[in-house]
Amino acid sequence: DFMREKRVHELDEALLFAMDEKGHDAHLTDLGREKIAPNQPDLFVVPDLSQLIHEIDTDASLSEQEKGARRLELERDYAEKSETIHNISQLIKAYALYEKDVEYVVQDGKVLIVDQFTGRLMPGRRYSEGMHQAIEAKEGVQIEGETQTLATITIQNYYRMYDKLAGMTGTAETEEGEFWQIYEMDVVVIPTNRPIRREDSDDMVYKTRREKYNAIIDEIERQHQRGRPVLVGTVSVEVSETLSRLLKRRNLPHNVLNAKHHQREAEIVARAGQPGAITIATNMAGRGTDIKLGPGLVPRAWPEVQPDEMPEGVNLEDLDELIDEDMPWGLHIVGTERHESRRIDRQLRGRSGRQGDPGSSRFFLSLEDDLMRLFSSDRIASVMDRLGAEEGEVITHPLVTRSIERAQKKVEMNNFEIRKRLLEYDDVMNKQREVIYAMRLRALEGDRDEVFAEAREIIRDSAEEKIAQYMNPDGYADSWDLTGLREDLMRTYLLPFAWLDRLAAGDEASESDADLPDTWDDIAERIVSELEEAFERRVEEWEPERAQLVTRQVLLRVIDEKWRDHLYELDQLKSGIQYRAWGQKDPLLEYKTEAFQMFVEMMDDLRSSAAQLLFRVQIVDPGAMSAEDRRRRERIQRQQVAMHRPAPAMAGAVAGGTSTGTVGLPGPSSAEASEASTGRSGAVAVSDTFVREGEKVGRNDPCPCGSGKKYKKCHGA
Repeated sequence: DFMREKRVHELDEALLFAMDEKGHDAHLTDLGREKIAPNQPDLFVVPDLSQLIHEIDTDASLSEQEKGARRLELERDYAEKSETIHNISQLIKAYALYEKDVEYVVQDGKVLIVDQFTGRLMPGRRYSEGMHQAIEAKEGVQIEGETQTLATITIQNYYRMYDKLAGMTGTAETEEGEFWQIYEMDVVVIPTNRPIRREDSDDMVYKTRREKYNAIIDEIERQHQRGRPVLVGTVSVEVSETLSRLLKRRNLPHNVLNAKHHQREAEIVARAGQPGAITIATNMAGRGTDIKLGPGLVPRAWPEVQPDEMPEGVNLEDLDELIDEDMPWGLHIVGTERHESRRIDRQLRGRSGRQGDPGSSRFFLSLEDDLMRLFSSDRIASVMDRLGAEEGEVITHPLVTRSIERAQKKVEMNNFEIRKRLLEYDDVMNKQREVIYAMRLRALEGDRDEVFAEAREIIRDSAEEKIAQYMNPDGYADSWDLTGLREDLMRTYLLPFAWLDRLAAGDEASESDADLPDTWDDIAERIVSELEEAFERRVEEWEPERAQLVTRQVLLRVIDEKWRDHLYELDQLKSGIQYRAWGQKDPLLEYKTEAFQMFVEMMDDLRSSAAQLLFRVQIVDPGAMSAEDRRRRERIQRQQVAMHRPAPAMAGAVAGGTSTGTVGLPGPSSAEASEASTGRSGAVAVSDTFVREGEKVGRNDPCPCGSGKKYKKCHGA
């Protein structure tokens, strides 16, 4: 009524928080914000970061260092407020929208997600963006750390990786359009092996859930007394538990198959076709299982019955009298609610009447069911009121069934659009994924020449990127910062490049350096050439086999680390990109543009980090290590095992410093070390433990030096 009269704002004024069930969202109202933080009126006010940073940058009274400090303080305050608001929002959603035994169950002190389609548990899966932690807080169990995605792909792109695609299912016809749009696959309907003898009755619609449950229990009891097996399909664990309690009150023996009892699925389903058996299961449980009918069940399709198949005491002359009587004739399906997808309902009906067996099905609905309440309840409720429907009275009519199917089609179309949109977003990442995985595959499975070639290419690209930062190829030579370039190259590769200083000073060529380059191409080529020669010298010092191992480990480590960070940043981008629509921008186009730019920056950072580590890493013979270093290495490895994390094959250099990583490899004289190296290759020897002073600076944060550049482009380079 409030929505119809456009007075929802009046209702919100009296609420602490509001829910949007269709949008699966919940948010605090002004009253709720006041209750949560009565002494902090600005807690939920997020500052306009761009405007405030602009004011700081244009403040002439501040020095560069003061501006940098102000920016850091502002960004810290922004991050804290954003995180607080996000956490409160997730907690409200956890309490208001996520129901125990519906979306999740609690077992052994852990929150386990329930698959909404199969009703089965998904151990190891966790909700993202802090939602799982919010549910753990709600249930009072131990709150575990936030997980991070290391690799991701949509099921559509996963299937499209195959050269050939084909499949068979009994419910593909309703999704014919999606199969063509996503996979360009036609759907061909194949006739059943034997005629279908299942009778599908019209839906029974009641006003309330209580009336519906009472009618379901009456139906189960009636069919049970006639000796028919009954399979009850539920949409959630909670409903199956509720029906189980109601059946126990009537002393009706039954089995429950849901996320809590999935271990006994095969045993329970095998007995579901015995006369008088009652089985309660989630809609998808037992899918694809042929429930065999037990002995003594009377065929329903009389015209197909042979004289020798007639029940005892029944003559062919009595056929007309018996054909309309309610006699047991096979597995009876009871649906407790319509699912959002028609496919799930069809799969539930399909448990009965398989391979020409007789059977029947009927769905029981109420106006309080989610699907009915959100889509069709108003129209049907008005019809029931006009007809003067009383307590327990039912509506059953083909028009009602068709109305419900129309509501299901609306939901299916909406869900398809969501899946299609998700695929469009994933297509952006899929292209990036192909580049990264191809690079990783070359490093992981390539032979010696391929691994070294990959390393040389990374060194060349990294050097050219640095050269372009200090020397604009299209600019004048007077604008080139050759001194800055030499210092950057020295920090990164630990090579002097002294001739760059002489070139910057305009000194005449010495005898040892007769041909100083003077063009951008010549300078770049000489720098890259010296780097490649230095790398070749390192390879010769390490010996080819060890060099291949070290190079492979460096590349794999850096690729995995940078890709993991990139996935996290893409998740953050995707979570907020929809708000761009408020500015009349297409979120998908914005996502494509920014994701591409982020990928370019990530690849630059990846090449720079890998090249830097290749020139800094040192190989140490474990036999030559001191006892103290060996104890320190073993302690670090034990800590890493305790953290359920494999020990890194390298110890990287501190950004901007001069420390180097060391890799302990078995020497030819150490048989013991050689034997140990057959497991994990390489061991870590760390000379000093690095202790960070102050807070960690993110690679995309402003550099604390106040230069105005990102940290990764300045002191984090």
